[in-house]
Amino acid sequence: MKRLLLALGLAAAAYAAEQSLSLKVEGWHSKGDVYKTEAAVQKIKGVLRVTSDLSGKSIVVAFDDAATSPAEIQKAISAAGYISHR
Repeated sequence: MKRLLLALGLAAAAYAAEQSLSLKVEGWHSKGDVYKTEAAVQKIKGVLRVTSDLSGKSIVVAFDDAATSPAEIQKAISAAGYISHR
């Protein structure tokens, strides 16, 4: 039984992969807006790194696709008060 569980765990890990999501964010006017957005995204389980560019009004999120999704990331940005799109 332990071997079966180990095999299933390894198989699931094989399907997990780091993904990168680049989004444009509307509504940013200051570093505070960027910080608020980054903080909201970093709270999501599976988010590995967040990089933002205020002047370009963009955010890049590296995440584990087995733990979260682009939709969840965009939902967190929306909950922080901003609009994001690809």
